[in-house]
Amino acid sequence: MSRTRLLPALALTVALGLAACSSDDSGDEATSGAAAAPIVVATTNFTETKILAHIYQQVLEKAGQPAEVKELTTREVIAPALEKGEVQLTPEYLGSLTEYLNKATNGPDAPQVASGDVEATLIEARKLAEPKGITLLDPSAAQDQNAFAVTEDFATTNSLTTLSDLATYSSSSPVSLGGPPECPDRPFCQEGLEEVYDVQVGKFVALDAGGPLTIQAVQQGKVDVGTVFSSSGAVSSNGLVILTDDKGWQTAENVLPALNTSVVSDTVTKALDSVSAVLTTEALQALNAQVEVDRKDPAEVATQFLADNGLS
Repeated sequence: MSRTRLLPALALTVALGLAACSSDDSGDEATSGAAAAPIVVATTNFTETKILAHIYQQVLEKAGQPAEVKELTTREVIAPALEKGEVQLTPEYLGSLTEYLNKATNGPDAPQVASGDVEATLIEARKLAEPKGITLLDPSAAQDQNAFAVTEDFATTNSLTTLSDLATYSSSSPVSLGGPPECPDRPFCQEGLEEVYDVQVGKFVALDAGGPLTIQAVQQGKVDVGTVFSSSGAVSSNGLVILTDDKGWQTAENVLPALNTSVVSDTVTKALDSVSAVLTTEALQALNAQVEVDRKDPAEVATQFLADNGLS
């Protein structure tokens, strides 16, 4: 999740010490199709974005464009760095990025412009990104939305298949919710769960963003419901089920590359588009499972993905 939709709005001063590409360099890059300096691919500390960052880095290297991965923290850190050119590329999630840019540009109370419509949301996102010097390439079919999981036993015992069912159940027995610390204040996490579905949350437990702490807490009954991601490879393998978002609350969260416009070139675009063309939600689930369940290294998983899809 966020990836990420759930991560906190941190007011941080970022001193990355990374050289931004100048406007003169970007002109040379567009002409030559490759930059002399490496493109820095920023990632959060979330498994999925780590894998995606390594996929982007490796496919760029294969195309002759030097690139390196830099792990940072959250969108609230990465997006300003991307705008300044302190990093030049990051894997993003369409709906969440759109709303981040919307609030950053139009204020915290700006009406939501992201929706479940991928094309309409992409149009809004590009309107907001372009003035900031950020270019959004075409999104992949892969989506990673916030989701809410319970154990199979809890779902069966209480006849839960949807979030509306959870709301009905919680009206007489408020539920405990586990997830990342920022979840209570996020519109696509606890805040929205309460406002959109009227789910009664009796207790929130700060854990992680769809990771092992949350999965384990749900398994062990420490919380009734855990915030997870729809592309997680650890949900079904750990006996959990995701409750259906029957009101279509979550926005389109297609994975797409976000770049500082100065490094956009035919070479870069073609390489990244080749990844988006083969990236599906099912592929994300498989990639995540290899790291989360099989404990493989994200860079190695990225290498195998590119080889399996004829991109190495």
